[in-house]
Amino acid sequence: MNSISAITLLIVDDEAEIRTGLRSIIPWEDYSVTVIGTAASGAEALDKIRYYEPNIVITDIQMPGMNGLELVRRAREEQFECSFIILSGYDDFEYARTAIRYGIEDYLLKPISIKELTNLICKLKESIVDKRNLHTDQLSTLHKLRKAEVSLHRQNLIPQLLRGELAEEELGSISSKYGLLIRNTQSCVVLIQTFRTRFDPDENVELNQSLVALKKILENELADSPVLISEYPPDGLILVVNLPFHHHTQESLSKLLNRCLASWRGDNLAAAIGKPVPSLSEIPASYQNARQAITWHIYPEAGLVIEPEVTNCLPPPVIMPGDDILQAVLRNDLKDIRLQFTSYFDSLITAPLPPPSYLYSMCNYIIITIQSQLADYLGAPPISFTGNSYAALSNLSSLEEVRSWMCEILNGFANELAVSRATKNEPLIEKAIAYLHANLLKNPHTEEVCSYLGLSKSYFSTYFKNKTSLNFRDYLLDLKISYAQEQLKHPDITAGDVAILLGYEDYRSFSRAFKTRTGLTPSDYQKQYTGEGRR
Repeated sequence: MNSISAITLLIVDDEAEIRTGLRSIIPWEDYSVTVIGTAASGAEALDKIRYYEPNIVITDIQMPGMNGLELVRRAREEQFECSFIILSGYDDFEYARTAIRYGIEDYLLKPISIKELTNLICKLKESIVDKRNLHTDQLSTLHKLRKAEVSLHRQNLIPQLLRGELAEEELGSISSKYGLLIRNTQSCVVLIQTFRTRFDPDENVELNQSLVALKKILENELADSPVLISEYPPDGLILVVNLPFHHHTQESLSKLLNRCLASWRGDNLAAAIGKPVPSLSEIPASYQNARQAITWHIYPEAGLVIEPEVTNCLPPPVIMPGDDILQAVLRNDLKDIRLQFTSYFDSLITAPLPPPSYLYSMCNYIIITIQSQLADYLGAPPISFTGNSYAALSNLSSLEEVRSWMCEILNGFANELAVSRATKNEPLIEKAIAYLHANLLKNPHTEEVCSYLGLSKSYFSTYFKNKTSLNFRDYLLDLKISYAQEQLKHPDITAGDVAILLGYEDYRSFSRAFKTRTGLTPSDYQKQYTGEGRR
């Protein structure tokens, strides 16, 4: 086969078995196709497209961070002429319609037919060769590929390092092979992240503009230092730094990071420095330590840059909650719920600052315990919150958000119990609740319920509030979010489907309401119950 005229192919999938399978099961050379590489994420694939400019890209649609459709959109925006083939386990018309809009060559459902795939590749190859004969100089293309290989490996070093994929001999020749200042000596990882508030409805954001701007600043600041910098969705920015750290300003690594992050404080940025490791081959351990340390960002006292020593603290003594919180929930005393929970929560925050995972575990214990207790009163598990409370808690961005969210969840339990009691004792309430459950997907309004009951809106709203201590509109919203939580546990139902079912014309409104209530976006919530969430 003439390698100069070969068609180049990139395989993109977050599952290693699929990447390896597609690369090995098809004899690509028999089709004059050269597999230039594989990528485990959309961001990694985009880097490879930028430097290799492959003729064909086979990509999965569902990947963490940047998904397959977003990869195609970004590549089209940057005017790359790759032919894209989408692989998906989802027979979803919306995905297919978006794929068509982006000019994707074909949309294949998993499990794929090898014959179907190879026939498609052959067709694409003929089209690509025709175009190439019109405007491609074969020798310059080969030179470009060779040059791109070096650039690509430089860009892809951090993902390979963090996954421990480089052999010792490769690590030893990094500086000479790729023209880098970094060496295979003592090093550490720095992880920089942004933390969104629970009221931010945006989903699937790969890297916000603050991190993009910060990356450029850091690249300029550290141009003469042995440091690698890369985007690493969905985590954020990753720096691999040779130690001891030296900089022309004589600043320590921590001081330099503090200075660079200070101007972005309004965007809720934080950095964590992982523990030093003896060589680049052990850099995954420093990365894991940085990921653990970054969770301390919820404490204002931790500062913008969190040092590795923060994770050395001894486990705090376990302080179990008393019955005060439960009793406040049973009385539907919202003021006392906040008072009792805040008092208990504050007792958990000792010096030195305890691991955030400890706070989340104790809050999770309260929710699980009260859910169990309420099941006896309600005759069934409460439905006001049915999600993964630990995941929701760890997704919050500050101590205040944790306090606020916990009080809202506890208030939700109290309100559900109050409505249950009113339903048993008040025929009018029982009739209204039954109507809501029967017509929830018809997007019922207060006026419709009042018409059904034969009451004025003002009278019924006041009556409902007096009997349950809850606004009727708030109860209806709670009922919708409870329904959404149950539906999103099914992987074949999308968040967009649920929003439409519940009468939301604006998906952002649904996402905002869902995240405010559960602490997670609809997509993140669904991942807790699907294969992607369990990987």
